[in-house]
Amino acid sequence: MRYGGAVMGSSKRTTKRKPVNPGVKLKTKSAAKPKASPARQGRRQRAPTPKAAAKRSGAPRTIHSPALDRALEAAEVKGYLARLPTPLQPMVTRLRAILLDSAPEALEFLEHERPSYFARGVFARIEPKEREVLVRFLRGGSLPSSGELRGFGEERILKLSSLEELKTEVLRKLVREAVVLNLTLGEQLPAEA
Repeated sequence: MRYGGAVMGSSKRTTKRKPVNPGVKLKTKSAAKPKASPARQGRRQRAPTPKAAAKRSGAPRTIHSPALDRALEAAEVKGYLARLPTPLQPMVTRLRAILLDSAPEALEFLEHERPSYFARGVFARIEPKEREVLVRFLRGGSLPSSGELRGFGEERILKLSSLEELKTEVLRKLVREAVVLNLTLGEQLPAEA
């Protein structure tokens, strides 16, 4: 029956869609069941491992060895030193050499845009200012030679305006004391600012 150009028929449809490929079944919405979320299943959802995340994202997987990591961190610090103003470069370079020589077991890396030294926790940072360089000992108040440092409380500093002020043996002694303190106290480090 036609009504206004449209064909009117019964409300029931009796035709079914046939798949283009007779061997393939079509999925219908009623057949697909929604999966329960991990919270509903009573399980905790685990964060993906870096390897799985890299595989999923399609990013190339890189494998770093500790030696490669150290080399990359040293390159970052050297790049940072190259960007320092000319009057501060020799002081920071000399302090860095003394710190690394006094604590061969320490790792050096940039943290908060400052060379930082780690032995079971950060024990020292070199902080260049406009006209001076500070060596900040994070547990300087607990060191036996803390009288050589300025400041109050746990963090103490060694302040240098020129290389002539540097007392190499005092700095070596302070670094060794800081490393020994960190290695004995381990993970009990105070919250860092």
